[in-house]
Amino acid sequence: MTSPDRAQRRWQSLLALAIYFAIAVLLLDRGLVGHPGYYIGRDTDPPQTMWFFNWWRFSLAHGLNPFVSDWVWAPLGSNLAWATFVPLPAWFSIPLQVTVGEPATYNLIITLALPLAAFSAFLLCRHVTRAFWPSVLGGYIFGFSSYMLGEVLVHLDLVSVFPVPLIALLTLKKLDGEISARRFALLLAALLTMQFLCFPELFATITIVGGFALLLGLALFGQDLRTRLIGLIPPAIAGCAITAGLLSPYLFYMLARGFPHSPIWKPGTYSADLLAFVVPTETVMLGTARLAGGITQTFQSDIYENGAYLGIAIIFFIEVFRRRYWREPVGKFLTLMFVVLVIAAMGPSLHIAGQQGFWMPWAIVGRLPLISVALPVRFMLYAFLVVAIMIAIWFAASPARPLTKRMAAAVILLSIAPNMNASFWVSSLDIPAFFTDRTYATELEPREIIMPLPWGQRGNSMYWQLQSDMYFRMAGGWTGISPFEFARMPVANYFYGGIDLPEPADQLKAYIARFGVQAVIADPIEPNFESFKQTLDGLGVEGLKEKGVWIYKIPPDSFAAYAKLPSAQIEARANALRFDAILEAAGKYLATGHALSKLSALELKRLDLLPHDWLVDATPHAYSDWEVGLAAGGGLGIIIVGSYEGVRPLIERYRGIASEIDYPAPTPWTPDSHPRIDVIQPLLVTFNSAELASAVQRLRDSPPAERTTPFVAGAMTGL
Repeated sequence: MTSPDRAQRRWQSLLALAIYFAIAVLLLDRGLVGHPGYYIGRDTDPPQTMWFFNWWRFSLAHGLNPFVSDWVWAPLGSNLAWATFVPLPAWFSIPLQVTVGEPATYNLIITLALPLAAFSAFLLCRHVTRAFWPSVLGGYIFGFSSYMLGEVLVHLDLVSVFPVPLIALLTLKKLDGEISARRFALLLAALLTMQFLCFPELFATITIVGGFALLLGLALFGQDLRTRLIGLIPPAIAGCAITAGLLSPYLFYMLARGFPHSPIWKPGTYSADLLAFVVPTETVMLGTARLAGGITQTFQSDIYENGAYLGIAIIFFIEVFRRRYWREPVGKFLTLMFVVLVIAAMGPSLHIAGQQGFWMPWAIVGRLPLISVALPVRFMLYAFLVVAIMIAIWFAASPARPLTKRMAAAVILLSIAPNMNASFWVSSLDIPAFFTDRTYATELEPREIIMPLPWGQRGNSMYWQLQSDMYFRMAGGWTGISPFEFARMPVANYFYGGIDLPEPADQLKAYIARFGVQAVIADPIEPNFESFKQTLDGLGVEGLKEKGVWIYKIPPDSFAAYAKLPSAQIEARANALRFDAILEAAGKYLATGHALSKLSALELKRLDLLPHDWLVDATPHAYSDWEVGLAAGGGLGIIIVGSYEGVRPLIERYRGIASEIDYPAPTPWTPDSHPRIDVIQPLLVTFNSAELASAVQRLRDSPPAERTTPFVAGAMTGL
């Protein structure tokens, strides 16, 4: 390549990057003008990411281990290696944090994520096509895809994907003989390391998709290219080995302290609905139409994880590409890659407008090691990269007239144009004055342990702590995965979902005593605050309303008797009381002639058969720790979510009565079963009509221990 050619490519690159950056600023940052304290995104994940930015700065400044923190989930602490604590963006954020603060730092970094992804895809497309404007279009399709537009609202880790196209570009350069095997291994290691330090799940899916692409290439391409593909394997392995060495401290904390053996989130919930490929969510301009909104409300997940929209225009061009290039190996390769990625994105079962259909290949593939932790819909990231390459190739090689191409590009861009409402992309970071004016320093001692409300993901407690410069610790937090000893405590589920909890004040006292909570701080913004306040008042501690929060100071040794209670018994008592109430309500429901087919938690609540203070969320896919309804085979099923120790007393009590007991459901339980004891999973107990009547009668005639003993004595002795 001559010097003028290199200069031209540099100017092209700068122009493409400038275009993408201008689009990102226009889209995301307009809503920040005149609104100090706002951030790009929604809900509590962006403030959580700000906490992770601050945590890296704080831990490094104080010589702390950044992978383990007892500032959250105190006093036991939490392994942050399995949290989305974005080391690479956090390291780059440190100079900005100390100058402009965390919200502005987050806004700048999240704004850069989309243009960087688009620019990386542009470089890949330009290498493939040697054409500028088709590559600009391809880069835009990837960097501003519906996947990216959804995830940019909440997940910095999932839009920090610039290494993905660069890894593909690096591979092509090696296949073309432009770089040596040694350089390929070193650059691959650098890119894989950067991607891992943005989000390990993407590192895992790169490995999966890359491995499949290699196998598909070996099957489709000619002998010469197959030889070169095989030649990629040794330096690729070397690159992975270098990556493992560079990441060894991170990998140690991920693996040596235990790790998830199953998906952290339900794959079925995070799968693409069939209609999602043609009906956009609100992140896309066309998705703001009322008709589109009515359809997308039926989808399994929220708008953040529904990034499957391609649109009719792009689907049409994919078919045009297939017809034009199917006879060529590269056309067949890209088409099959796209089809496989789309099928993977649909998850373990087909859903159409939220209705479940037949099983999909993911039901089997998703059980394999490594791939099991990936959420299916996120494979659309790679599908959009394939689409970007397809469209760039067609526009670069098509003999169509320039005007025709311009019109076609305009149709594609309009079909995927983002929502241009500036306020859609930003949110207000509302923090009580208690934390912004340092009132906390007069009410709390340094490193004191508080219990924050709203709980976890429902509130901004992580930002409260950030705002205080880590002044206090929290027996709670929002880190993605809750440590088991906290998650098993019934009060955690109660505050998380606003769901029922028998003996809530006693359960709260047990939580406070177990984790050494010295103050409960509650923001009344919590939707269920009035209900929760009754529980807080049950502590017998006077609440003080100050600077926008309620604070309950816990005197030392207030609940000493509760501190001695085994956590398994605390959980088991709540599970048993809840099960008793559901069983009794279901018995009354059927005894009064109601149809089993219509039985549900919401119906029991409507008929006032549940305790009056139980809250049943009618929102589709709402968080719940119990359920009741028609089971397979025509029986009545009751589901209680808990640890094995927490549901074992119920299993022992009903195994001689119930038709079937599944734990973890849908796996049948037998006396020889040995479920894991360190996870929270569903127990399903199924009764036929006679069994249900017998169980209800026994409940009345011989009330179980949890109904006849006070909380402390009962939990101490076994219910």
